[in-house]
Amino acid sequence: MPKCTVSEKMEAMLKSLCDDPSNCRERLLHTAGILFADHGVDAVSTRALTKAARANLSAIAYYFGGKENLYNETLNYTIEGAQKLLGGAEGQLRADVAEAKGDKALLGEAAARFVRDLILALLSPGKATWQKKLVMREIDQPSEAFDRLNEAIFKPLKDAFLDLVVAATGRDRAAPETVILVSALLGECLIFHRNEPIVLRSLGWDSYTPERIEAVTAIVSDGILDALDLPKTAAEAPAPA
Repeated sequence: MPKCTVSEKMEAMLKSLCDDPSNCRERLLHTAGILFADHGVDAVSTRALTKAARANLSAIAYYFGGKENLYNETLNYTIEGAQKLLGGAEGQLRADVAEAKGDKALLGEAAARFVRDLILALLSPGKATWQKKLVMREIDQPSEAFDRLNEAIFKPLKDAFLDLVVAATGRDRAAPETVILVSALLGECLIFHRNEPIVLRSLGWDSYTPERIEAVTAIVSDGILDALDLPKTAAEAPAPA
């Protein structure tokens, strides 16, 4: 079995990211995720990767069967994490819309709950940041892998929200105008994650605190409920600190 030691450069990040920083396969996975997210898979050689992880050059082939398979594993890890993060909000929305049976008040509650759960999932701090950067790189510079991310992460979220929009408005599910509306309203939630540095700088915040997340949630929720002509059920947001 190839031997592997922790790189001084990556040590702090690996200790934070790995369940077991001494596990060579796990360290290689996170090291690859960091480098692929920063530079793109084509720009990172196996030699550079193993050097950053202080691994034997044969370790990538041993554990993953090559660099392309290693990239696939970083994608699998990213998808699994995203589904755990967002799947609760998506599944709850589907269940709430089905249970509402067209009732506007219940649909309003479902929309407000979804916005709260989604924004909380997106903005709450987490230990792994390279997954977010990897997804953003695939969005900005799509590779052949983008379709996998879209089908596994974005499409289920969009389809669940589409259920809500159709139930609330009676729009044609397949109409381009409906899909545009869904994208626009979901974008109101995602923008605070996607453009986090710009949002924080604009507001003079250094980070998203629970109180600030609650304020963002209340404002976004009100806007989405207005757009769908659904009754507001959320309490007034506190003034963000």
